[in-house]
Amino acid sequence: MTRKLLLDVDTGIDDALAITYALSQKAGDLIAVSTIFGNTELKTATKNTLDLLSLFGREDIPVYPGASHPWEKEEWIVNEHLHRIHGYNGIGDVRLPSSSKKAEEESAPDAMIRLCREYQKDLTLVCVGPLTNLADALKKDEEALHLCEKIVIMGGALTIRGNATPYSEANIHNDPEAAKYVLESDLPLVLIGLDVTLKTIITGSDIASWKEIDTDKSELLYGAAAYYYTGEFGDVIGGAMHDPLAYACALYPELIKDSLPICLTVDLEGESRGRTVTDRDLLNKEHKTTQYALDVDEKAFLDSFTSSIRDILR
Repeated sequence: MTRKLLLDVDTGIDDALAITYALSQKAGDLIAVSTIFGNTELKTATKNTLDLLSLFGREDIPVYPGASHPWEKEEWIVNEHLHRIHGYNGIGDVRLPSSSKKAEEESAPDAMIRLCREYQKDLTLVCVGPLTNLADALKKDEEALHLCEKIVIMGGALTIRGNATPYSEANIHNDPEAAKYVLESDLPLVLIGLDVTLKTIITGSDIASWKEIDTDKSELLYGAAAYYYTGEFGDVIGGAMHDPLAYACALYPELIKDSLPICLTVDLEGESRGRTVTDRDLLNKEHKTTQYALDVDEKAFLDSFTSSIRDILR
């Protein structure tokens, strides 16, 4: 049976690339997308997701809105740093045609729970934004989440500096309380952190090749990617494939060449707030709940990603 996947996103340019890649992969069936705050506000992330699915003729895939703010806050304000990275509309200020499809009324956590119960070991959850939706689902029905095959998370930094602070990766940093709750659970987790995403670098020439395809889809995706991957001198230089790599590892686990079985938590205090770390009690737990990726087959992934994107853009 084809593996079923739910993708949880804060769309976001790298999320848009992950969605596009997911739509191109016949080995997996993307049955749902859920949305969350992060790279942009929840409302904008949801609209971007609906519009992108519509652009590729996949309005059949339901979109479930989730959390609009972290556990310990009452709102989420997108700062200028995020605007510089993702643009004011979250996708590099590229204007996608508006979808006529509306988001579902069912919430993201409820959809996760329902789909876990429906598909069980045939389902993989892929979370590439803050972990608030997953934490809310876990708090509501832990038993249901244990029914799925695994949960693949783009998050963390163990052997490398963070990208939100010197200690923390952005997705964990954006809701460390929720991340701590998830990581300290016994869920079957696979973490794809900066340790491996920073090894998978798409080039500026790869991105430029999309523009040469000369379709509406290629022009729009090129515009978003060029915004995200432009260097300080205005050239499209490429960069790391954070969210697409997580989806690829969910679908093709053989891409992970080395991983560390470990139990993790998240620091909540001081300058290291948001850091993925272990402690003495977790280090000595016999059952290791998390597989933390330390090495991937970057060539195999990048070959798959670049060829798949060119194909779907045609």
